[in-house]
Amino acid sequence: MSQFENVITVREGDVDGNRMVILLDTKQGRRIHAIGVPQDNNSRTGPTWAYLFENEGITLIDAGATGSYQHLADGVLAAGYQLRDIERVIVTHGHQDHDGAAGQLAQEADAQIWAHEIYAPLLQYNPWDIQRNPSSPLQRELQRVVNDDRERNAAEAAQQTIGYAKRNKQYVETRRRYHVHCSVSQDEIAGDLTFIHAPGHAPDELCIAMDRLVFSGDHVLPEITPHPTTKTSFSPEVRKHIPEHLRCEDMSYGLLAYLRSLRLITNMDDDIAILPAHRLYSKGRFNFENTARAEEILQHHVMRLGRILHRMGNEPASLDHITRGVFARRKLAGGNLYMALSEIVAHIELLEDAGDLVMDEHLRLRATGSEHFREVVAGL
Repeated sequence: MSQFENVITVREGDVDGNRMVILLDTKQGRRIHAIGVPQDNNSRTGPTWAYLFENEGITLIDAGATGSYQHLADGVLAAGYQLRDIERVIVTHGHQDHDGAAGQLAQEADAQIWAHEIYAPLLQYNPWDIQRNPSSPLQRELQRVVNDDRERNAAEAAQQTIGYAKRNKQYVETRRRYHVHCSVSQDEIAGDLTFIHAPGHAPDELCIAMDRLVFSGDHVLPEITPHPTTKTSFSPEVRKHIPEHLRCEDMSYGLLAYLRSLRLITNMDDDIAILPAHRLYSKGRFNFENTARAEEILQHHVMRLGRILHRMGNEPASLDHITRGVFARRKLAGGNLYMALSEIVAHIELLEDAGDLVMDEHLRLRATGSEHFREVVAGL
């Protein structure tokens, strides 16, 4: 807690912080309320932490999921504010547990929506449709493995897919109606806030620096490592709506983009506090981190890259085989298989680009014997 003068529990929550409200006093004298907004599904990441403070008007960072608006509203009231007091909500990135309730807040509180400049052009699309790259043999193989698993576990898969599809459809349709009042770019300043574009987990990921701390969204999290995107290729329809300087997909998608963005945080002073969107409070305790956490996450991915090569040895291996060799069986159950496969694909894509892996005509992967990825990461 050394990063803050005081940490006061305004309202108790559960063991993972759901419905919890805390007051943080920074050493610069600013008061920040953190609100643990429960998600509208049983996500292992726990609540979305929304942050409320004064900066040229009352500012909220993230609003929670589409079905969590009332939880957010209750938290704002518990913090001593009315919804109409909020002048702006800053969206850290376009995932439904962060901006799902932003539209309703904007409408009912007459608040502005602020986000990175690539956020608004992508609102008309399903984020997952943009991320998938059908021209990639590796990503096509990922989808084949997932589809085969769903056929083998049809009943369980159907139940999970229906629930997710319903929530996602509502989210995608709702956000198409959002009006973004202010699109911000790298290093832009608003009052005491400095915006940092940190793509990799999402193309529009923002970190926001203020008072020797960083609101890190999903870019840097305690306890868990954020999921990197896989590489993509914008369709002509999507590309024409994106600002020209943001049309290079490899700068916004893929593991390398994520590692590059982590370097932005590791290059900061190590006494700068991190206020994350998840796991601020977990298992009955606070997780106050500083920028050193970004280096831990970066090294986690370096270790995973090396582990993939080590496990492959000299024999060609399938994507399914590599994934099951890296992740424990319990982490592959149900809908977790897709997330595990896409995590491995993100790492394989970097290894392919570095020349450490090649894929043959049978979609089997073979290590080349090099570890050029280490030079790539060292050069970030």
